[in-house]
Amino acid sequence: MLPLIFLAFALAPALADPGSSSYAHTLEHRMMVLALQIGIILFAGHWGSRLARRAGIPAIMGELLAGILIGPYLLGALPLPGYPSGLFPVADTTLAISPELYGFAVVASIVLLFLTGLQTDLRLFLRFAFKGSVVGLGGATFSLLAGITVGAIMTGTPPLAPGNIFLGVVATATSVDISARILSSRKKMASPEGVTILSASVIEDVVGITLLAVVLSVEAMEGTLGNGGGTWLFMVPIAARALSVWLGFTALGILFSRQIGNLLKGVKNQSQIAVLALGLALILAGLFESAGLAMIIGAYVMGLSLANTDIAYVVQEKIEVIHHFFDPIFFTVIGMLVNLFVITSLEVLLFGVLFALLATAAKMIGCGGASLLLGFNRAGAIRIGTGMVPRGEVALIMLAIGLSSGVLEDRLFGVAIVMTLITTLTAPPFFSRLLSRTLQTTRQALTDHETATTDFHFGSEDLTRFLLSDVIQTMRNEGFFVTGSEAEHKVFHMRKDSVFIALMATPVSLHFTCRKEDVTLVNNLVYESILSLQQQVGHIKTVARPQELRKTLVEKTNRAVVDWPKYLPVECIHLRMEVENKEMAIHELVESLAHGGKLKDPEAVLEAILEREKTMSTGMEHGIAIPHGRSEGVKELSIAVGIVPEGVDFQSLDGEPTRIIFLVASPRDNPGPHLQILAGIAGIVNSAEAREEMLRISSRSDLIQYMVENSRSRNPGTRKRTS
Repeated sequence: MLPLIFLAFALAPALADPGSSSYAHTLEHRMMVLALQIGIILFAGHWGSRLARRAGIPAIMGELLAGILIGPYLLGALPLPGYPSGLFPVADTTLAISPELYGFAVVASIVLLFLTGLQTDLRLFLRFAFKGSVVGLGGATFSLLAGITVGAIMTGTPPLAPGNIFLGVVATATSVDISARILSSRKKMASPEGVTILSASVIEDVVGITLLAVVLSVEAMEGTLGNGGGTWLFMVPIAARALSVWLGFTALGILFSRQIGNLLKGVKNQSQIAVLALGLALILAGLFESAGLAMIIGAYVMGLSLANTDIAYVVQEKIEVIHHFFDPIFFTVIGMLVNLFVITSLEVLLFGVLFALLATAAKMIGCGGASLLLGFNRAGAIRIGTGMVPRGEVALIMLAIGLSSGVLEDRLFGVAIVMTLITTLTAPPFFSRLLSRTLQTTRQALTDHETATTDFHFGSEDLTRFLLSDVIQTMRNEGFFVTGSEAEHKVFHMRKDSVFIALMATPVSLHFTCRKEDVTLVNNLVYESILSLQQQVGHIKTVARPQELRKTLVEKTNRAVVDWPKYLPVECIHLRMEVENKEMAIHELVESLAHGGKLKDPEAVLEAILEREKTMSTGMEHGIAIPHGRSEGVKELSIAVGIVPEGVDFQSLDGEPTRIIFLVASPRDNPGPHLQILAGIAGIVNSAEAREEMLRISSRSDLIQYMVENSRSRNPGTRKRTS
């Protein structure tokens, strides 16, 4: 891939029109460069996030560092064929990048804040509004003071200068995404400290975004705060205006959220619903910008308005691709804005470290200290304070706005970047370690009287899978919006009006979480699904007639061609097996796969294959048996072959003893060409001549060679033996 990219760069000048010397200044050329830049950014962001995850740090930090690496202050300015100033040259604007590229970053920030608002649990927020407000306001107050202090000391300007206040605003940010991921991985989302952190993060976002609007509005009035005159006279009405617009639109959005949701649901197509919801976020973002407020505030308000509707999870799921597209663009572009010559100066580094220390202390004191007054003990307070420390994506979005608006100079931007990097990289590991210990975090044990969890254990992976599919389809038929995510366990959200049910599916069980008044609905749902499955099984037995279908599994013609040496190790071929029954044969073949290093858990594999045999014997006709199974105990799809000259009873279709056994073991989650292997085996043994030849072969390698050649032949039985 990389050689092709470099070749394209090398050929670009040669392919250009010699007479188009002014081409570099045309709109077409600028769009061409933009297309190249976006493509490179997507790959750089992807690789940066992958490396970050491997290193155990947040993915956005990898994207940020990738942006610094390919940006105009480092590799981006290196000359390339056809691009003498580099592909990411330092732009002759307020920012170091082109307006077109920054435009993509702005749209990306709108998408990110729209999703942030959409993922806000309003019900949880209102339930813990008091505790969240106290903790959030405490953290925001101390963080604001920390930023103002660092800015005033560094620049020597009055504390209420716009740049200093902006540093304080950035310090109020909390990365809800990072904290939520850690809480989820440690199964602490519903814990007292978990819900307090999430609700306090919303409060801090509200405070930070409101203060952001105030600072931008005041800065637009020609630096009134900077000259020290009439500061509070102008600041109070501006703050009141910003708050009134913010709270007014938020209240209207929440009040008419159901009507907005119904309007969008009229489209019917779920993907189009999500696209139009994002369209509303873009429109509101533009309106907020025209009113003198930041666009991200309008996007956040739109997301917050839809957060409690039954289409919230549908929108989240359907715009996931859009999010994956814009997410690396935003954070990589932010990295490009970092001037390495400024950020690596001793002054910026020292003040950046000082800012990180004060910002961390502000959250520990402001959030952790406030939680002590709300019934949390010391362990709970430390967890809450630490969980509020990472600044992450919210701080970076604010920094981009501050730099583009001119509120932040390069030095203050660099100091804030250093603070964001340190808090985002160092706090999550400590937070995760704190959550790993089982401790009571409140002075008195708390119980949840509103929600209930209903568990159903079925003991069979296949049964669970069938029931899960029926449950989801039934809920959709009932008018519920169902969305899901594929992770270690499958998690689904089912929503209709005010009814919300969360479903987690493990391989052998279903776990429902809902309000207590909806438990009856869940019980009826599972009961009807079980009855439906029973009816389907009875219908299959009378209509499908599997015993007759088994006779057609080996046909004369077969197009499956299998790479037998890849799946059949030589050491797993037994040419002279002596066994008394099929259980012994299966056990011996499984052991050979285990000795060959193909299995993680031989006992689990043996159990899966024998369980499959209980359902219906894999003994075919003409002395062939193909026992097979799927299990988590298999590393990769593997085959073992056993030749039993005397034959063994496999309950075959024709009642004849089985002499050729192919055992196939596949991983459950990634079975590979499992069905193609079964079809390929059937193709090899579909003639009497082929079966007799396999019984006569006395060498393992000859047997594999015979299988390879026969699988390529149109008529395996006509193959001529070679000496």
